[in-house]
Amino acid sequence: MPTWPALVVFGATVAIGLYMGLQYLRGVRNNRMLVGVHVLIGVAGLEVFALLLRGAPDGTHLAESRMGPASALLLAAALFTGFLVPLIAAPKPAATGPALAVHAVAGTIGFGALLLWVLG
Repeated sequence: MPTWPALVVFGATVAIGLYMGLQYLRGVRNNRMLVGVHVLIGVAGLEVFALLLRGAPDGTHLAESRMGPASALLLAAALFTGFLVPLIAAPKPAATGPALAVHAVAGTIGFGALLLWVLG
């Protein structure tokens, strides 16, 4: 399976996430539709990633290395922390910023690890 679909899907997710993070820092509330698209593209990216790790239906897959599973774990952690942010934000609004920071760092490092794995 070619690796460009994973890079495009996660690249779009990172771009949307960066935009939403900038909006958060400006104090502007993000559109719920944009948040939903961000989540759906992230989940779709993990599906594409599973094909890269386990192999596509036609039997092709990338070479085994530790970087692939590590980046998948980081990206899954980013998705999980993204689901936790609204749960944390409601009772403790002061914790929203640090929770979003953890989400952004996990996603960025996971995307960087994906780039290193695919391009390296």
